[in-house]
Amino acid sequence: MAVDIEARVVGGACGPLTAEVVAGGDDLLAVVVHPGSPGSRLLFPPAAAHALERHHLRLVSYDRPGYGTTPARPGRSVAYAAEVEQLVEGLGLSRFGVLGVSGGGPYALASAALLPEAVSACCVEAGLAPYGSPGLDFAASWSAEHRREVELFFEDRPVAREHFRAEAEELAGVLARPEGWLERWGEAAEPDEAHGRVLAEHLARQMADCLQSGDEGWWEDWASYLLDWDVPLDAIRAPVSLVYGAKDRSVTPEHGRALARQIRHATLDMVAGADHSTIEVGQRCRIYEWLREAAL
Repeated sequence: MAVDIEARVVGGACGPLTAEVVAGGDDLLAVVVHPGSPGSRLLFPPAAAHALERHHLRLVSYDRPGYGTTPARPGRSVAYAAEVEQLVEGLGLSRFGVLGVSGGGPYALASAALLPEAVSACCVEAGLAPYGSPGLDFAASWSAEHRREVELFFEDRPVAREHFRAEAEELAGVLARPEGWLERWGEAAEPDEAHGRVLAEHLARQMADCLQSGDEGWWEDWASYLLDWDVPLDAIRAPVSLVYGAKDRSVTPEHGRALARQIRHATLDMVAGADHSTIEVGQRCRIYEWLREAAL
């Protein structure tokens, strides 16, 4: 099934927000997708079609400040619900689900906590927990170099910013090409959707799109994860599903356990055999079905 995805610019007090919206089906439940970091509003057409055809969901996605053509907002925290309010009001959505993918997880949780009357259900897929959560080694399984970047953020932020900019420039040069993703996946490339060329081409488009104005949005994401989220996780009223891959080395299952300890209405699913690159494709059907049923 082909799906009609519309580009939108939603104006308001926060400035213009660039978004993508699955067209039609205004009577269906909308799900606001918070993309990963770096991340773009560009929806993956097979996922959008799957949500619409099989689960009667309309996906909506947008660029956080600093990505694509959405103006940067230096110093933004995870607790920025104003942009989400502007987005859904501009689209005429009074009630909706939220899905946070990887680095989008914190922002999905913020939407659920700060917009309790509007968010019907929240799913976090391999998302980060707050830095400093009790019992959590935030950078567990990361390389010594990347663990050092966390320390440097608190010791010397200007130097950390320069390190981040250099690494972002290097990664962007590689991952804005489909071949860069296929090379990154190594022997796993091509045999399935999670490592296939169609997805590699989509991820390359996302990378080029979201970093077209530089790495400010990516940096602001990184800073917001490490600083105080200012999000009352224990006040979330909507049901929350936390889905993590048991083999994930990018965002370890401990992040899911840390969130489950802080959110009253959360269920935690550890998917055996799944890692950071396979969790979305492997659990797509279950996640969409849960979002639809939880909103009823």
